[in-house]
Amino acid sequence: MTMEARHLSIAYGDNQVLSEVSLTLHPSRTTGLVGRSGCGKSTLAKAMTGILPAPQDALFHNNQIFFPNLSKTGDIIHYMWQDPQAALSPFLSALDLICEPLKAIHKLPKAARRKQARELLQMVGLEDACAAKRPHQLSGGQCQRVALARALAVKPRFLVLDEPLSALDLVTQEQITSLLRKVRVEMNMGILTISHDLQTLAKLADDIAVMDGGRIVEHKATEEFFAAPEHELSRRFVEISKYSASAA
Repeated sequence: MTMEARHLSIAYGDNQVLSEVSLTLHPSRTTGLVGRSGCGKSTLAKAMTGILPAPQDALFHNNQIFFPNLSKTGDIIHYMWQDPQAALSPFLSALDLICEPLKAIHKLPKAARRKQARELLQMVGLEDACAAKRPHQLSGGQCQRVALARALAVKPRFLVLDEPLSALDLVTQEQITSLLRKVRVEMNMGILTISHDLQTLAKLADDIAVMDGGRIVEHKATEEFFAAPEHELSRRFVEISKYSASAA
């Protein structure tokens, strides 16, 4: 079971955002995607999940042409928004936000979905007191955890995370990283993680792809990537990562 982009190109007028991008996601593996701002990372992620339109012959699920639809194929591939406070409904409590996909996708009765939603809140490290709170009553980090719990409630085969740890403190980052490593195995879930922080990807990703100018310029197993980066931008990212780690 795989999710693939094959020679995916997207342009807006004269602006070529993606050029012949090929990327394959595998079950129980995390692929890290890194690159400079504006290089096309989020465009790729949104095209693969149906948020942005993609050419009809560029996306494949299990070697079959795949037509992502945000409201219909979320249980196959699901996108977790970079800004959870903007993506979460301000009118629903944390518990109700997680109950939504349990009702809409998995058709669970009320008691069962509320029980599972509470278990998911606990899984991402949120206290019971957060269950009744709405997004504006939660911190950015707490909203990030609610968004992750909501994404896990969908039980997608592939999960796309756009800067999933950016609003979290270091301790919580470690907790969520451990959680993601655990759920990808237990749920046989493939994960695509977009991040500017190569140290985060070093802990989370099995392989790392580097984007530059709308193209993937390097893609290697994580250990090999850090040991022998080939592209100039890859080498620069590794140098910065090593400097940041030594400074910390």
